[in-house]
Amino acid sequence: MKRLFLISASLILTSAAFAQSKGLYQFDNAGTPKEITTLGAAPEFPFLRNMTSTHQVYAAIKRHANDHTANMNKLNGLLMQVGYANGAKDLKESDISQSYIQPSTEGNMGSRGYTYSYTRLSGDASEYKAWKIAANDNSNGYGAVYLLAKCGNAFFPKNTKTTACITVPVSLTPDMKQVSLPASGTKVTTSNETYVYYTRKHHKKHDAAYPVAGIGDKYPSKPVRINAATNENIVPETYTVSVSGPQRSVYACNDKTLDLTANINLEKTSTYTGNYPNSNSDNKTYKKVSKRNYKMIARRMRRIERKENKIAHKTGVPVYVSTAKA
Repeated sequence: MKRLFLISASLILTSAAFAQSKGLYQFDNAGTPKEITTLGAAPEFPFLRNMTSTHQVYAAIKRHANDHTANMNKLNGLLMQVGYANGAKDLKESDISQSYIQPSTEGNMGSRGYTYSYTRLSGDASEYKAWKIAANDNSNGYGAVYLLAKCGNAFFPKNTKTTACITVPVSLTPDMKQVSLPASGTKVTTSNETYVYYTRKHHKKHDAAYPVAGIGDKYPSKPVRINAATNENIVPETYTVSVSGPQRSVYACNDKTLDLTANINLEKTSTYTGNYPNSNSDNKTYKKVSKRNYKMIARRMRRIERKENKIAHKTGVPVYVSTAKA
């Protein structure tokens, strides 16, 4: 009989704590607010007084989460009302953030003995540092509840009740953008060369006709190169960057951040709208001259080549003369 009485008393205490917790969120016939200028005279949750970080607050709550005391029964009741079905057991550290309640804010504030009064916070804003506990998904439309840092009392601002959380369909339209990277593409080298030749009036019996591609004369002399220029070009690489996401629904609440995730795809493509240079090719130009001029040019080019070789031998650096005058 004694054990049955203790169990009944415990159930009555828990029910009473949950019923009292509703008082924090009710503003019916609130009347004229009581002016508050300083805190700390009547702490509601003493184990939460003078905390300096959200981690300390979270650790203190979790440390007492399994306590069956009036403190925790009351705090659990407050948390259940803003969507934490199992009270402190469902609370995460990320649900708690530091905040400051602005002076002149009106709302219900807790006190020693778990009573609530309609108050107006006045004075210096630094007095009202608080720990904001965000409303969870099933908060019945209530916004965040605050625990005042200096005294550990609960505070619920007036006019913070919001619409209930709803399921909202979200459609992310895929978008695509092409990005060209001119400086990181394929390196292409092109050589432009100029040759001179003359047409031979007499040729050997076994000479092949039109032996040099690009020269229309039937029996040309051996071409002599008089000019060479090398150009280097970069063929830009093009990438397609696209953002896409599946059509889905999200749970949206007034006091909860709405997180959306999109997929970013990066794909290298071969698309290029410019003109591609001839890849690693030689562009040769042939100029027809008289036999006399040809022999003069050939002599001068041989002298130039010997000078190039001599300089290269002494310096160890290859030397190329890109132009020569006939």
